Amino acid sequence: MIFCVEDDNNIRDLLVYTLETTGFHARGLEDSQELWKALAEEEPELILLDIMLPGMSGIDALKLLKNSKKYKEIPIIIL
Repeated sequence: MIFCVEDDNNIRDLLVYTLETTGFHARGLEDSQELWKALAEEEPELILLDIMLPGMSGIDALKLLKNSKKYKEIPIIIL
């Protein structure tokens, strides 16, 4: 599973569509708050993370993820 964290609906839908049509399982998330909820349910193989998100920025979310014992090994690509 790949998490795509992007607040722009069109970009998020395009990312999820592109990943799924190329054989990946993807889940679109609107912001960092949705990311934390999704992480409580499932650990992804990769996170595509927008840098400019409402609330907690992608940079701040990245710092928390990389400082977490549980999530620090998840690869993250900043968009």
